Amino acid sequence: MVIIMNKDFPLNRFDFSNLVEYVRTREELPKVITDTETGIEFYNADKISRDMLTELLENFNILDNLAQKDAQQEYKEHEQLGVENFQFEPSWVEITDEKVVICYVGIYVNTDFNLTFFKNSDEWVLGKC
Repeated sequence: MVIIMNKDFPLNRFDFSNLVEYVRTREELPKVITDTETGIEFYNADKISRDMLTELLENFNILDNLAQKDAQQEYKEHEQLGVENFQFEPSWVEITDEKVVICYVGIYVNTDFNLTFFKNSDEWVLGKC
Protein backbone atom coordinates (compact mmCIF):
# COMPACT_ATOMS: atom_id res chain seq x y z
CA MET A 1 0.00 0.00 0.00
CA VAL A 2 1.52 3.31 -1.07
CA ILE A 3 0.36 6.32 0.86
CA ILE A 4 0.97 9.62 -0.89
CA MET A 5 2.02 12.05 1.77
CA ASN A 6 1.84 15.79 1.77
CA LYS A 7 3.66 18.28 3.92
CA ASP A 8 1.28 17.44 6.80
CA PHE A 9 2.82 13.94 7.32
CA PRO A 10 -0.22 11.74 8.07
CA LEU A 11 -0.72 10.31 11.53
CA ASN A 12 -2.72 7.27 12.67
CA ARG A 13 -2.48 5.67 9.25
CA PHE A 14 -2.64 1.98 10.28
CA ASP A 15 -5.44 -0.27 11.49
CA PHE A 16 -4.22 -3.72 12.51
CA SER A 17 -7.52 -4.87 14.05
CA ASN A 18 -7.67 -7.91 11.72
CA LEU A 19 -4.11 -8.86 12.66
CA VAL A 20 -4.92 -8.42 16.36
CA GLU A 21 -7.85 -10.81 15.96
CA TYR A 22 -5.56 -13.29 14.19
CA VAL A 23 -3.08 -13.12 17.08
CA ARG A 24 -5.81 -13.58 19.68
CA THR A 25 -7.32 -16.65 17.99
CA ARG A 26 -4.21 -18.59 16.97
CA GLU A 27 -3.21 -21.44 19.23
CA GLU A 28 0.46 -20.99 18.34
CA LEU A 29 1.99 -17.95 16.72
CA PRO A 30 4.44 -18.28 13.85
CA LYS A 31 7.83 -16.57 13.98
CA VAL A 32 6.65 -14.02 11.40
CA ILE A 33 3.18 -12.59 10.94
CA THR A 34 2.30 -10.39 7.99
CA ASP A 35 -0.43 -7.82 7.67
CA THR A 36 -2.12 -8.66 4.37
CA GLU A 37 -3.27 -5.11 3.69
CA THR A 38 0.07 -3.34 4.14
CA GLY A 39 2.53 -6.20 3.68
CA ILE A 40 4.31 -5.22 6.89
CA GLU A 41 6.07 -8.21 8.43
CA PHE A 42 6.34 -8.58 12.21
CA TYR A 43 9.32 -10.74 13.24
CA ASN A 44 9.70 -12.68 16.51
CA ALA A 45 5.95 -12.93 17.06
CA ASP A 46 6.58 -16.30 18.70
CA LYS A 47 9.28 -14.94 21.05
CA ILE A 48 7.20 -12.43 23.01
CA SER A 49 4.00 -12.78 24.96
CA ARG A 50 0.69 -12.70 23.13
CA ASP A 51 -0.34 -9.72 25.28
CA MET A 52 2.80 -7.79 24.35
CA LEU A 53 2.26 -8.50 20.64
CA THR A 54 -1.39 -7.51 20.81
CA GLU A 55 -0.53 -4.30 22.64
CA LEU A 56 2.08 -3.42 20.02
CA LEU A 57 -0.33 -4.00 17.15
CA GLU A 58 -3.10 -2.02 18.85
CA ASN A 59 -0.70 0.86 19.53
CA PHE A 60 1.44 0.70 16.40
CA ASN A 61 0.28 4.17 15.36
CA ILE A 62 1.98 5.62 18.43
CA LEU A 63 5.36 4.41 17.14
CA ASP A 64 4.65 5.36 13.53
CA ASN A 65 3.42 8.80 14.62
CA LEU A 66 6.74 9.34 16.42
CA ALA A 67 8.53 8.42 13.18
CA GLN A 68 6.28 10.72 11.13
CA LYS A 69 6.87 13.64 13.50
CA ASP A 70 10.62 12.99 13.35
CA ALA A 71 10.51 12.95 9.53
CA GLN A 72 8.48 16.15 9.53
CA GLN A 73 11.05 17.85 11.76
CA GLU A 74 13.89 16.67 9.51
CA TYR A 75 11.99 17.99 6.48
CA LYS A 76 11.53 21.39 8.11
CA GLU A 77 15.29 21.57 8.64
CA HIS A 78 16.05 20.55 5.03
CA GLU A 79 13.10 21.75 2.93
CA GLN A 80 15.40 22.41 -0.01
CA LEU A 81 15.67 18.63 -0.52
CA GLY A 82 11.93 18.26 -1.20
CA VAL A 83 9.28 16.52 0.84
CA GLU A 84 9.55 13.29 -1.20
CA ASN A 85 12.92 12.66 0.46
CA PHE A 86 11.16 12.41 3.82
CA GLN A 87 8.21 10.20 2.87
CA PHE A 88 8.55 6.68 4.27
CA GLU A 89 6.50 3.66 5.16
CA PRO A 90 7.22 0.64 7.38
CA SER A 91 8.48 -2.51 5.69
CA TRP A 92 9.15 -4.84 8.62
CA VAL A 93 9.13 -4.80 12.41
CA GLU A 94 11.38 -6.75 14.79
CA ILE A 95 10.00 -7.17 18.27
CA THR A 96 11.90 -8.04 21.44
CA ASP A 97 11.10 -7.66 25.13
CA GLU A 98 13.34 -4.58 25.30
CA LYS A 99 12.67 -2.73 22.05
CA VAL A 100 10.92 -2.55 18.70
CA VAL A 101 12.90 -1.93 15.52
CA ILE A 102 10.98 -0.73 12.48
CA CYS A 103 12.56 -0.69 9.02
CA TYR A 104 11.25 2.21 6.97
CA VAL A 105 11.56 2.41 3.19
CA GLY A 106 11.27 5.45 0.99
CA ILE A 107 8.06 5.85 -0.96
CA TYR A 108 9.67 7.93 -3.72
CA VAL A 109 13.38 7.71 -2.91
CA ASN A 110 15.20 4.38 -2.92
CA THR A 111 16.30 4.29 0.70
CA ASP A 112 15.75 2.36 3.88
CA PHE A 113 16.67 2.83 7.51
CA ASN A 114 15.80 1.40 10.91
CA LEU A 115 14.27 3.25 13.83
CA THR A 116 14.39 1.82 17.34
CA PHE A 117 11.64 2.42 19.87
CA PHE A 118 11.78 1.78 23.62
CA LYS A 119 9.24 1.93 26.37
CA ASN A 120 10.14 4.43 29.07
CA SER A 121 7.76 4.55 32.05
CA ASP A 122 4.95 3.03 29.95
CA GLU A 123 5.49 5.58 27.17
CA TRP A 124 6.99 4.77 23.77
CA VAL A 125 10.01 6.84 22.78
CA LEU A 126 12.09 6.97 19.63
CA GLY A 127 15.70 6.14 20.37
CA LYS A 128 17.99 8.72 18.81
CA CYS A 129 21.74 8.40 18.42
